[in-house]
Amino acid sequence: MVLDVTAKTTDGKEFYRNQVIYMPTPQQMGRGDKMGRGPYEKSGMIHDSSLPPLRTTQEKFEIPVYVESTKDGKTVRTIIANDFVVDVEISYLPYGKKEDPGNNQKWVSISKKLSIEKGGK
Repeated sequence: MVLDVTAKTTDGKEFYRNQVIYMPTPQQMGRGDKMGRGPYEKSGMIHDSSLPPLRTTQEKFEIPVYVESTKDGKTVRTIIANDFVVDVEISYLPYGKKEDPGNNQKWVSISKKLSIEKGGK
């Protein structure tokens, strides 16, 4: 299972991308990017990030909407965009990578337009 989060300005320029992969990682596969299925690979887990059945899981993503720079010895924050679009996609990958042909099974895709209020209180 893969969770992809991207943030784009309204004109399509991407300024944030993050991905979370949910799967158990066996010892033998701890260095690669593919998950095997044999019992010889599951005999010793080094990390289990799989989703538990019938339990709600929350993820928190902090999307930086500004860029910091230094001008005349002071830190200046420049807002990337007041309006932007956040896309969230959940896919099931039975084996391999998302780009492998016939492998990506998209479960949920949500797109939401967000705004930064001016004159924050």
